[in-house]
Amino acid sequence: MTNGDNLRRIAKVGSQEQWTKEEIKAGFEYYKELYNKYPSALEIDEFPYLPSSRSIQRTFGGLVKLRKELFPDEVSDYTRGSYRSKIAGQSYLNSTSLEADMFDFLTTHFLEIAVHEHKVIRPGNVNSDFYIYLNNSTGVVIDIFYAENIRSLISVVNIKVKRYSLISQKTLLVVVGNPDISQSDINEKIKNRKNPLPPHIQVFSEKYFKEVAVPKIKQYSKYSK
Repeated sequence: MTNGDNLRRIAKVGSQEQWTKEEIKAGFEYYKELYNKYPSALEIDEFPYLPSSRSIQRTFGGLVKLRKELFPDEVSDYTRGSYRSKIAGQSYLNSTSLEADMFDFLTTHFLEIAVHEHKVIRPGNVNSDFYIYLNNSTGVVIDIFYAENIRSLISVVNIKVKRYSLISQKTLLVVVGNPDISQSDINEKIKNRKNPLPPHIQVFSEKYFKEVAVPKIKQYSKYSK
């Protein structure tokens, strides 16, 4: 268990007191107790029991250096070497499995000839995960992705919006594989975006997509089952 004597919460804005290594270590250990892993830079910035990753960089010479000092037997650099390769491999396996599951789901609701995988949308030259034909000439673009939490979801959405802004077809961005992210969470974040989503792009949770969006799409498709 974390040593509560060293655990420190971020103070209100205006406090300039420097964090000690003991306090940072306690914050790292508390994060691991909660999430069963040590935090990345983004997760450090979200966690109220740690200073910002930038302040760690400035004060202690970087996250990698401090991780090596505090936890010499743990992975210190999350962006390089075998750790990144392992994560990349897991991500690939997860993505291919999620795509296969989505294809199976879509073909239970639409004729298989209407469900196209990795279709290039032109103009724009955008490679979509799925394209569902509604008739001979129009359809719906579906892009699926995994997000660990709502913050990472917004980061992914920002990247995908730039890509799909190049096309005009109705586009559905669907977060899959994480039932903890609800449609209400997504709606709240999207509502607070500085720049509204383009009108042809929507973001859905997997549950909402399957239970609400797909039945609506089927009403307009000549290929519905």
